[in-house]
Amino acid sequence: MRPLIGITASTQEKEGSISHELNDRYVQAIWRAGGLPILLPAGEPEMAMTLAQRLDGVVFSGGRDIPPDLYGEPLHPATVTDDAMRRRAEFEIALAKAMAELGKPMLGICLGCQLLNVAFGGTLLQDIPSEHPNALQHRNEQSFATHPVCVERPSLLANWLNLDSDSEIVVASSHHQAIKRVGEGLRIVAYAPDGIVEAIEAADGKSVIGVQWHPEVQGEATHAQRLFESFVRACVRE
Repeated sequence: MRPLIGITASTQEKEGSISHELNDRYVQAIWRAGGLPILLPAGEPEMAMTLAQRLDGVVFSGGRDIPPDLYGEPLHPATVTDDAMRRRAEFEIALAKAMAELGKPMLGICLGCQLLNVAFGGTLLQDIPSEHPNALQHRNEQSFATHPVCVERPSLLANWLNLDSDSEIVVASSHHQAIKRVGEGLRIVAYAPDGIVEAIEAADGKSVIGVQWHPEVQGEATHAQRLFESFVRACVRE
């Protein structure tokens, strides 16, 4: 039986209410990997534990910027957030904590990686171009930027990607924020050549991984397929 995988949805304010959206690439990636995907709208934080109890795993998808006061930082001029994003962030932080309490697998993608970090007490670099002007391009306004990432070994991420010898992969990314201080119980396991953090995972070996890149748009890349397949297998086991 396919494990039930929740995928968080993005939020936007439209005509006085909040709407939810999810790119179909996430749905197809989980389905191809053997999971049964279900969209998770941003609800009240009180809903998080009930959802966590019913799900086998959660993918925290990409989106806009987390309100920086949720990790104790002032608003940077380049940070783009609003009340709809606040509702999403508060709900997903509660969901991440509930999933962790139950010991269930989580995969964070782009914003989702940042959200996992914030959920466990970490902070974010709010704008790579202005704070690290010599950094390589991590976002392309027209499409996705591509760049290499070095994955540390040994790590759960390296195991999931089956990186036996070469630890470098080429990823598709679209982010202007990144991990600053890593959250409690997490560790950094991948960097871009400019030193920007590209992946984190649970320090205790549990199936919790966050990646800054977008594997759902790299369907033909072996490492992207392996990431989703390994995540879904973890959801079956755990």
